[in-house]
Amino acid sequence: MNSQSRLCKISIIIIFVMIIAGFTQPAFSQRWYDLEIIVGDSIACQGQTNIEIPIYLKNYADTVAGFSLWLHLDRPDIMKFQTILDIIEYEVFYIYTEWDTGDPPIPTDSVVASPYWVCTDGDFPLCIDSALLLGFYQCNEYSGSDCIDSVFIEWQEGIDPVYTELKEAMVGAVDTVGTLVQGWEMVTARSLTGTGQDILITAIADQHGPPPDIVTPGIGYPQYSGTPLIKILGNAFPLDDTVTNRTVTIHVEQNIPDYFGFTNESGASLCVNTEQVEQYTYFMCEQWLVPDEICFYWNRVMESECPPEGCDSIQVDTLIHGFLDVDKCCDPTGENCLTEIEEWQCSSQFGGTGVWHAGCIRIVDGSITTQEDPESIMCGDINNSGDVNILDLVYLIKHLYKDGPPPPFICVDPFIILDVNGDGRVNILDIICHISHFYKHIDCCIDPNWP
Repeated sequence: MNSQSRLCKISIIIIFVMIIAGFTQPAFSQRWYDLEIIVGDSIACQGQTNIEIPIYLKNYADTVAGFSLWLHLDRPDIMKFQTILDIIEYEVFYIYTEWDTGDPPIPTDSVVASPYWVCTDGDFPLCIDSALLLGFYQCNEYSGSDCIDSVFIEWQEGIDPVYTELKEAMVGAVDTVGTLVQGWEMVTARSLTGTGQDILITAIADQHGPPPDIVTPGIGYPQYSGTPLIKILGNAFPLDDTVTNRTVTIHVEQNIPDYFGFTNESGASLCVNTEQVEQYTYFMCEQWLVPDEICFYWNRVMESECPPEGCDSIQVDTLIHGFLDVDKCCDPTGENCLTEIEEWQCSSQFGGTGVWHAGCIRIVDGSITTQEDPESIMCGDINNSGDVNILDLVYLIKHLYKDGPPPPFICVDPFIILDVNGDGRVNILDIICHISHFYKHIDCCIDPNWP
């Protein structure tokens, strides 16, 4: 064989392999993300409890050491997340704000301390470093009922008190065995609405060492295995036969930063962009001491309530706004963006001027479909093929003597399928019955159309 013929054959083989593998110029190239959160699709039976809902994580660029996920169901008539009413103990931090004049002084008033990100280094609006601190913002100057200047007061250990309080909560059921968060320091699930139609999952990995070491090991990268990040449990309701659409969507809320977020081992948020947003506050003077110069009482109003010549005073504040870096199609000015479309559709949006932005995070909603109970099952159809043959006999023998799988019926008790002769036991007599029924036409089966 000459070299030209050999080269021709090799070329043909390469082309054939490429066709089989699907490498011949796909219509759309694969998008790669830093982080992917995927809720699995499941099938359940109506009335079934303890339905496992897997949530998967794929991370390619950083460690995941903590996360929050808020899930919603769109069909309250089909199912709910599994929840129970529980009493939760939690610590509340107070800061004393007023004291009497006695000796020693006795505190007379206090406020609840909350966690805030406080700039510890830098000049406004540029912040070089910040820290999450317990405290509150104390107003130093008011304009009417609105605060125009404030200072952060930090909670002080040993001076300000901590009380343990009780609160009712709808606690969700989660399964961490065999998941990526197995053994994590904290995994909680709460229904914020108290109805079981939503569930907020919050999880934090173990600290690597005692304080001041605050680094957590978390889930390393790259991580793209089929192991679930976590599994949550749900209960399906019995449905009327008239219900035809039996699928409920499990939606991941991604527009509220407090309820969606993934952090690395240092506490930094993953796939979150920030921007400065100007917030305007409008005031009208209700009583002037000196007309148009000194106001005795300011009243805060909506912009629409300002007269045509404008409000008497406008306060401008710059806020740091965080948002997820997801795929989106935006108009050229960036004032409006769409997230529920594909990349190839973007160019036709906004009068044909749409600009595509490829995000670093991909979020995929899941679903659960509840199946109707079967009207009839053919006697001896062990493998659920719709026919009775020797393959059913092989399936039965493997299940009984070789640890084979149970019959592949989702909403039927496997015992009903395996008990071919209907004597209440599953043993060799069911094998004999199956052989007699199929090969000798001896009707030892229970009713051929059951249950």
